[in-house]
Amino acid sequence: MLKACFGWNTVNAQCDADVSAFLLCADGKVPGDSWFVFYGQTESPDKSCRFQNISSADRESITIDFGRLHPDVKKIVFVLTIHEAFEKRLHFGMMKDAYIRILDQSNTEIVSFQIPEYYSNVISMMIGELYQYKDSWKFNAVGNGVSKDLAGLCALYGVEVSG
Repeated sequence: MLKACFGWNTVNAQCDADVSAFLLCADGKVPGDSWFVFYGQTESPDKSCRFQNISSADRESITIDFGRLHPDVKKIVFVLTIHEAFEKRLHFGMMKDAYIRILDQSNTEIVSFQIPEYYSNVISMMIGELYQYKDSWKFNAVGNGVSKDLAGLCALYGVEVSG
């Protein structure tokens, strides 16, 4: 069991950011639409990943229970998005101090990554990922910004969004 914790600050009060986790198969796509964990869908179908808003130094967290994780899931990508970024003309240049930290079962931090640069042409940030390598899970700090909103990221990873 691991816990991915996330935090950030903003320089614009309109920036409302949230974390999402995409549980991906070997082909880089979700096995189905419900394999996307965020504030609106707080648990994966296999109950291996749980989203939580927390009131501590960290703002949000996602707990991963590898014992419950579906064997087809080979990667979990964590994304930080700005809510209504296109509509409100918000971007990552208005964010600061964004980080991910991974805690083990005893709540000991085993790895962390803080985003070093913030760009005005980015509205979502792939902040980190857990991936399966042989028989173990590894962490990769990503920090890759994209100009896609949450719906665009859902399309990228194979989640059908209604509306």
